[in-house]
Formats: sequence, structure tokens, C-alpha cells
Amino acid sequence: MTGAPGILAWLAPRAVPGVEVVAPDGYRRALPGPRVARAEVVDGVARTADPDLARVFDLGADGMGGADARRAADERLAWAAARHGVPALTAAIAAAPALAQPGCADAHEMLVRAIVGQQITVAAATLQLGLLAALGDPLPPALAEEGVDRCFPTMAQVAAGADVLRGPAAKTAAVRRAAEAVASGAIDVSPASDLDAMRRQLLGLKGIGPWTVGYLSLRLGDPDVLLLGDVAVRKGAGRLGIGDLPALAADCAGHRSALMLRCWAAAARPSTAG
Repeated sequence: MTGAPGILAWLAPRAVPGVEVVAPDGYRRALPGPRVARAEVVDGVARTADPDLARVFDLGADGMGGADARRAADERLAWAAARHGVPALTAAIAAAPALAQPGCADAHEMLVRAIVGQQITVAAATLQLGLLAALGDPLPPALAEEGVDRCFPTMAQVAAGADVLRGPAAKTAAVRRAAEAVASGAIDVSPASDLDAMRRQLLGLKGIGPWTVGYLSLRLGDPDVLLLGDVAVRKGAGRLGIGDLPALAADCAGHRSALMLRCWAAAARPSTAG
């Protein structure tokens, strides 16, 4: 996920029709306001005047993330890789330095995405999110454009219309509970949230577990998330030759999100076996 092309590759299979469009040269999406925000990608570099999209592309918005933070993470991971004898991790850092950490433009929407995405494929989650998106307000004609014609629903709209989701009733109920809590102001979910408090409060809701709050924290810019139980994390760690992931992760404290991104990237590589 090196730079803007990596972020675009991450966003593309997750794009919700009508709300956002991902193209090789950039990203467009509807956001509250309403407005249509844009990021242009030229020569592998994202440019945007919109602070919410700056977070998506890890451009250092609000003093979080950015190139300096990614380089610092690489240095720490390389030190840990050498200490634990993991040359494949060292090589991965050298081959693709400074992996960007995908952020989010709308924290409320990201909470819903994280819950819906639990234990199902990206494709299945995107289909479910498309059903929810139909609940959102259409953009005014002056703003609507090809592929972007509505906002993702507000938390009040999600809470009222969560029954459009297909699948386990327990997951639909979890989406509704979380949406109600955020809509009422009982839980603050935003880039400015106290992440520790947010995680504690969300974990107190039935149907929301550590994977969901960890993934949400990652997308809100937390640099120190590692989902040890994630299947792709474990697969990637194996491919990198990491024999004791918790021990290596302990030496990456403060930068464990970067370690998780390395594991995900390794897991996504086509297998060379056979």
C-alpha cells in the first residue's frame, strides 16, 4: 500500500456505488454538507484540498500520520526484524517503503463499515453497504455527478433503516445499537475522539468485539493497532517468516499498525508455491 496508488487499490473493491468512485487518477465521494470531495493522484502522489480526504490518503492531516510517521515506523520495524531474525520483513520494507495507512473521510460511516465487514468478504460487505447507502439523502442536482449521487446515511438513518441488511439478525442489531449510540451522542466517534474511551464504550455494546474496534481505530489514524486474531495478519506473518508475532510486535510498540499493514500486504501477494 505504498503511497496513493496503494490507497486507491485498497479503496477500489470497497467503494459503495452512488457514494464514491475510485479511478486510477483519483477518488471522488459525497460527504456531509453535502459536498463532493475530490483527490487527484498524479505520479503516485495524492493531492486534495479537502481535509477529510487528506486523512484517507494519510497525508498528515490534523498532525496525524504522513510521510515522516511512515518513515519512523519503517525504522522501528526494520530494527525489530533484525533483532528477531526476520529478513523477509526487512526486504519487504526495502522493496516498498513507507506504506500508507488508509484513513477514513467519515468516521460514522467507518464504524458501520467495520461492523458490517465482520467475518465476511470485502465483496459481501460492499454489497451490504450498498443496501444501506440507499437510505442516504440524494445529493442536490447541482452537486450530483456520474457515480456520486447520494450521501452515506446518517447514524439516525442507519438506526431507523438497518433492517435492509441481509444476513445474521445479530449483526443487524449490532449495527442498529451502534448507530443509535452515536446518533444520541452517547459515544463519540470522530477523528478527535479519545480512542481509548471510544473503544471501551463500543466494546460495551453487544455484538461489537475487538476486531471491529481495532479496525475502526486503525482507520481513524491510530498508529499502534495489531489484530492478532485476524486471519490475513496471521497468514502474512507466516509468509514473512515471523515465528513469534506477539514478541516481534512488542518491539514495534507505537508502530504496530505499520506491522499489521506489512502482514496484510504479504498475505495479499499471489502465492509462488507449486
